[in-house]
Amino acid sequence: MSDNTYTPPSVWKWEPGNGGKFANINRPVAGPTHDKTLPVGKHPLQLYSLATPNGVKATVMLEELLEKK
Repeated sequence: MSDNTYTPPSVWKWEPGNGGKFANINRPVAGPTHDKTLPVGKHPLQLYSLATPNGVKATVMLEELLEKK
């Protein structure tokens, strides 16, 4: 049996362009890249979401609760 154990570097270094079709969409940082003031609406509860299926579900639920009120 050979000694092929991987030892990660003590300090990680990002190397851009590691190949592949989607290599340039990943960033070496997590979270927002800038601060932005969010708009304030007239309702006490504000929903900030993307137009993904789960974001739409939350929007529909809040609209239905508003109608029931």
